[in-house]
Amino acid sequence: MKRIHLIEMLAVMLGLMSSCTDNNDNPSGGENRWGDKTLTFNVDNVSFNMIQVEGGSYQMNTLNDDSGAKLNISGTLSDYYIGQTEVTNQLWASVMGYRPELQFHDADEYPVTQISYYDIMKADGFLAKLNALLKDQLPAGKKFRLPSEAQWTYALQGGKAKSNPPANVGDVAWISTNAGGEVHPVAQKEPNSLGLYDMIGNAVEYIRDNYLDNDDLPTNQGRDFVALNNTLIRVICGGSYFNNETNVFLRDWIMMFDRYNSIGFRLVLADAVEEETIPVPPTADELFYFYLPGFIEQAFNMIKVEGGDYSMVYERDGQQKAVTGTLSDYYISQTEVENGVWYAIMGELPTGQITNKYRYPVTMVSYEDITKPGGFIDKLNELVKDDLPEGMAFQLPTEAQWHYAALGGQKSNGYVYAGSDNLDKVAWNAANTNKANGVAMRWPNELGIYDMTGNLNEICRDRYAPLADLPAEQGTDYAGPATGETFVCSGGAFDSDALQLPVNYRAIEVVAPNHKCNSLGFRLVLTKNK
Repeated sequence: MKRIHLIEMLAVMLGLMSSCTDNNDNPSGGENRWGDKTLTFNVDNVSFNMIQVEGGSYQMNTLNDDSGAKLNISGTLSDYYIGQTEVTNQLWASVMGYRPELQFHDADEYPVTQISYYDIMKADGFLAKLNALLKDQLPAGKKFRLPSEAQWTYALQGGKAKSNPPANVGDVAWISTNAGGEVHPVAQKEPNSLGLYDMIGNAVEYIRDNYLDNDDLPTNQGRDFVALNNTLIRVICGGSYFNNETNVFLRDWIMMFDRYNSIGFRLVLADAVEEETIPVPPTADELFYFYLPGFIEQAFNMIKVEGGDYSMVYERDGQQKAVTGTLSDYYISQTEVENGVWYAIMGELPTGQITNKYRYPVTMVSYEDITKPGGFIDKLNELVKDDLPEGMAFQLPTEAQWHYAALGGQKSNGYVYAGSDNLDKVAWNAANTNKANGVAMRWPNELGIYDMTGNLNEICRDRYAPLADLPAEQGTDYAGPATGETFVCSGGAFDSDALQLPVNYRAIEVVAPNHKCNSLGFRLVLTKNK
C-alpha cells in the first residue's frame, strides 16, 4: 500500500516539475517551446509549421534591385522562426473568414494573393487576428510578424550555415519557364537548406521594411535592422511565376494598398515589438489595374475621377483667371508613368535619364514620343485593347482634367498643394531633394493620386495659350486652343520652389513637341474616344 502511495506521489511530483518546465518555456500553456527546430500551430484545424533560424552575425548580399545591382551588408540577427511555406488560402480563410476575390486560384494549398500590405498589417488585419487566436500557443514574449528584409534574405541564403544558390533554379522555384503563367500549390518544389519552400518564385513576398534604394541602405545594419521611414512604399522579395531564373532573385517595392495575383507573404515568429502605426492615406473609390509584360510584373492603376461642373482659378505671375466648365467622368493614372511601364510598351528606355530604375518616373521623353502614330499611347492602346472599357482609350490629360484631379475632384478639401497644405508631405521639391524620386513615396491627394505636386512637370494635351486668352467659359471637356506651337505642362518638379507648386499655379514651362529633359514626365487619362 505504501509503495503505491510513493509511486503516486512521485508521479504527482514529476507532473508538477513537467508543468513548471513547460510554463517557464511557454507560460501561455501551449505546446510550442522556443528552441525546438520546428513549431507547429493550429488555427481551426488548419496547421502550419515555423522553422527555426539560428541568428548571429551576417555578411551577405542583398537581392538584385531592378537595375541588377546588389549591396553587401552586415549586421546581427536574433534567433527567429520563419514560415515553412507561404501563407495559404486555407490559413488566410481560417483567420480572416473569407478568401480574397480575383485570385487565379483560391484553393486551400495555393498561396493567398490579392491581399495588400495593409490587409496584413492593419489593426484588425491578418497578423493582429492571428496573434490573438494563437495567444495560447505562442512561446512567451513572441509574436507573428512579417519578416524584415534582413531576416528574409538570411533565411533564403541558408541562415548561419549559408548555402549556395541552386544549380538549377527550376528545381526549387516556379518561374516563367515552368509555371505556365500562374501560381502553384505551396511546397511542390525542392526546399532550401533550412527546409523552406518557394522562397524564390511562385509568389513574390511582402516584407516589413520600407523600401530604400541600395544606395540608401546602410551597409552596417546593427542588430535586427528594419528600414522604417514613414513612406507608403514597402519591400517585396523573391520574384514570382513570371520571373526568369535570373531576375527571380529580386528586391522591389510596392505601394501598401496594391493587390496582385503574383504577391503573397510568409510569417516570422520573433520577439514582440512595439507595433508600427500604419499611415492610412486616401484611397481610390474605383480603379482599373492594367498588367503588362516586363522584367518585373508591370502594372499601373487608373483612378476614376467623377466628372461634373468645375470652377477653378489659374494663377501666373500675379495674374489670375477664373474658368468654369464641365468634365465627363474619366480615369487618371495613380502615378506618373514609370520607366518599367515605358519599357514594357516601347522595348527600350530613353537615353540620358538620371536613373533607369523601373519604379522611377520616365523622363527624357517628348510630347511627340508619347502621342505620334506608333508612339507610346498608340502602342499601349493596341496592347491592352481587349481590357479597355468600351469606347475608351488612353490619352494625355487635358489641362482641365489635370487640374480638376489634382484639386481632388468632387472630394476636394481646397488644399494649396495636391493633397495637403504641407508641401513636404505631398511633394518632392527644391527644399527636400535635388532629383526626381520614385513614384508614390509622398502622400496622395484626396482621390488617392500621387505626385501631382512636384517630382516632375507633367505634359498635358492642350496647346498653350496665355492666361488672358483662355476662355472663361470652357464648356464641356475643353481641350485647349485648336492651334499653337507649344504644349501645357502642369504640377511643378523636384527643382521647383514653393511659389511654383500650388495646384492653381499655371506652370512657367511650356514644351515644344520635341522637348525632353530630366524634370519632365507625364501621366495618362482614360477617356471616351472623341
